[in-house]
Amino acid sequence: MLLGILAGFLASCFGWQIDLIAIQRGLKRGRTAAFLVGCGAALADIIFLSIGFTGTQPLLDHPEWWGIIRWVGIGVILTLAARGFFVHSKPRKRDEEVIKRNPTKNFLVGFLVVITNPVVFLMWLAIIGFLRTHFPETRTPWFKELFLGGFLIGSVLWFFPLAFIFLKKLKRWSEENHSFLYRISSGTLLLVALYLIFFEKFRFS
Repeated sequence: MLLGILAGFLASCFGWQIDLIAIQRGLKRGRTAAFLVGCGAALADIIFLSIGFTGTQPLLDHPEWWGIIRWVGIGVILTLAARGFFVHSKPRKRDEEVIKRNPTKNFLVGFLVVITNPVVFLMWLAIIGFLRTHFPETRTPWFKELFLGGFLIGSVLWFFPLAFIFLKKLKRWSEENHSFLYRISSGTLLLVALYLIFFEKFRFS
C-alpha cells in the first residue's frame, strides 16, 4: 500500500495540468470544486492502472479508438481555456457564482482530462511493467487492490491541502490578480491543446 500511496502522491503532485485546472475552478467555484477535480483525475488514473494490471489487449487491438478519445480530450481542454479567457477572467457576482457550482461537473472535468489522454495510459503501463520487473511482491495476492487503495490515499494527500489550504491563501488575492491568474492558466491550457493537436502524434506501436 505504501508504494501505491507514493505513486498517487507523486502523480498528483507532478500532474501540473490537473493542478492548474483545479486551482482555476477552485478560485471561482469554491475549494470543494478544486478537490473534486483532483478526485476525478485520480479515478481516471485508477482505471488506467486497473486495466494495466488486468490486461490491455482489447485496447491495443483497437488503436483507432484512441484517435476519437484524444480529440475529445483536446476539446475539453480548449473549452476550459476558452471559459477561462472569456468567462472566468471577468468578475462575477457572489450569488451567480454559488448557483453555478456543480459538483458532478467539476468531478467530470478532472476525469475527462485524464481519461482522454492516451499518453497517461502508456505511462502507467510502463510503470506497471517496471513494478512487476523490480518488485516481486506485485505477484502476491491483493497487491493490486492494496496498490490502488494506496494510490487513492496518496492522491487525496496532495489534492486536499491544495484545495483547502493553498487555495485559501489564493482567495485572499485581489480580483485583478485572480483575473490575471485565469488568463495565464487559460493560455497555458491553450498551449497544451495546440501541442496535442500539432506535435503529439499518438500511435500504438
